[in-house]
Amino acid sequence: MRNWKWFIAVLLSAVLLGGIASGATAQEAAAGWKVGFARRQIALPENSAEPIYIAGYNSAWEIAGVLDLCEARAVWLDAGEGGVLLIGVDCIALDSGTVGEIRAAIGEIPGCLAINVYATHTHAGPDTLGMWGPTGVNGKNSDYMKNLVAAAAEAGREAAANPREGRLFFGYAVTEDMYRDSRYPYVYDPNLYQLRFEANDGTAGVRVYIYGAHAESLRGDNKLVSRDFPGRLCDGMTALTGDNTMFCPGPIGGLIMTKAFVDDIGKQAEENLAITSDKLIGYAQSITPETERELMLALQFSRSVFTVPLDNPAFALYKLLGILNNKAVKADGATGHGVETELSVLMLDDLAVTLIPGEIFPELVLGGETGWMNYGAVNPRPLNQIAKENGVEQMVVIGLCNDELGYIVPPSDFLLNPDTPYIERITDGIGEDHYEETNSAGPACAQCIADALEAALKNLK
Repeated sequence: MRNWKWFIAVLLSAVLLGGIASGATAQEAAAGWKVGFARRQIALPENSAEPIYIAGYNSAWEIAGVLDLCEARAVWLDAGEGGVLLIGVDCIALDSGTVGEIRAAIGEIPGCLAINVYATHTHAGPDTLGMWGPTGVNGKNSDYMKNLVAAAAEAGREAAANPREGRLFFGYAVTEDMYRDSRYPYVYDPNLYQLRFEANDGTAGVRVYIYGAHAESLRGDNKLVSRDFPGRLCDGMTALTGDNTMFCPGPIGGLIMTKAFVDDIGKQAEENLAITSDKLIGYAQSITPETERELMLALQFSRSVFTVPLDNPAFALYKLLGILNNKAVKADGATGHGVETELSVLMLDDLAVTLIPGEIFPELVLGGETGWMNYGAVNPRPLNQIAKENGVEQMVVIGLCNDELGYIVPPSDFLLNPDTPYIERITDGIGEDHYEETNSAGPACAQCIADALEAALKNLK
């Protein structure tokens, strides 16, 4: 009898243990998002033979100190059939030449579908385009650029090499009384978007923020290196949550920036930075699990390579002088040249993340009213409309990604100085300053972007 009971007990234990083991195997086999993160500071070179100019406002202004060093941060996103690397660099912008250097420095990554590099667009970092040196002189410090490429490559390789499994969520908060739109018709995206990765093993997660404003709360008198509010937002949320963080600029053309929260921003620039950052941290905290939705395990990536006519003679001259390293090709247009560039779409479940190579006006994304100072010119269909026509209900935009075409302006409001086009700005009949056109590839750029988005969406499965 005892042997019989013993046999039943052993058999029952084997069944139970087998069931637990089978359950554990199924749990382990259950697919989850694989996400990796890494960051590197970009060191300022010591004893460099070249000056380091600050970018974003004035020409030939050398940096005078450091509030906080710029960084490269990287996230690896993988749904199990290949991953995408997204690298954010704290700088004004990067042309496709520098992006190519970063990609080459990273090298081959097994299972990598694409390497994408964007700029956070801080106006308090060293010149990384070359356009803020003395007139006609390359403003990039070659030693700093080497440090930047190395930091971005190291962060990218580490992020791809150390993914963890978990769940991915998307949410947003509507910000209020934060924006200054510098140009009619005063259209902007008020949402602070958040992608949040929650690791199954309970270790630090990852949060990616997307916000459509120029990172220039320190304004034009500043000579101190800083990541501006993108850095303070990320540092603040890491301190509060323990998660790793990174920032992406949204549609910022127009010129979209955060408001001044102090009376004398020249003397109180750091206070303005602190207030701006604290407000954004508060909005980020308001994105809670109750307001998020989970993204199911599905990733697709599509890239569209296209050419934009280079009508801006100043940009063509910068290219001729070796200052800009965008890929130039023969093309129709005012200068006979064009820029070969790329636009990509990253699908995370049903959410489209569109990577745009420039500073696009929000009305070209969101739709609604546009300016009319170039009467008779036809605007492309808004990008959100193109997305919906191709089965995508929700899309967010990351700008300044993989290249910098400058401002992407609605053709209907593209106005040039008739005497010195692209060289000197002009004020229109209602008092609006058309500065952005002087830093644009040309009026055809908007339609090229719209066509590239449609091509990329149609290439998705």
